[in-house]
Amino acid sequence: MGDLPRWFLAVPPGSPQYVRLVTDDLLAMLGIYGGTFVVSIIAGLVPLVNTELFLVALVRLAVDRSSQLPAIVVAAATGQMVAKIGLYFAGMGMLELPRGRYKAKIEEVRGKLDRWKTKPYLIFAISSATGVPPMYLTVLAAGALKIRFQAFLVIGLAGRLLRFAILVAAAWAV
Repeated sequence: MGDLPRWFLAVPPGSPQYVRLVTDDLLAMLGIYGGTFVVSIIAGLVPLVNTELFLVALVRLAVDRSSQLPAIVVAAATGQMVAKIGLYFAGMGMLELPRGRYKAKIEEVRGKLDRWKTKPYLIFAISSATGVPPMYLTVLAAGALKIRFQAFLVIGLAGRLLRFAILVAAAWAV
């Protein structure tokens, strides 16, 4: 029993205490930068995990010097983009998978995406910086529209850096 983490035995999964203890263990094991990177990857893939809430809590509870903030922002933005790269490539094949009876539905979606093609970079930039529309969806659409990977990466990273920098600065200032 000594090899199991304390949160495994003490608290039921799904409870706020479980999440707090898992986060504590993750931060203890990887440090604030590595933990931020890992949580951001998970949050980038699982929409129910919120990077923003994690960052606010991290800054308020675990950061003791403002000099730590830029590295936290970079770790969070990089972690998010690592996750989004996988979603981008998933989106590239998204419209090619269904066959047979779903073909008409796919063609309808393709037509809607074609109308969006006039402004994909602007919409993706707004999404990556503000979260509206949800970045998860715009990343899939970016892959489906086959926007250039390098542009996807630069726009997404810049938007996430801006979003997280503002959030972390606000959390620090409070």
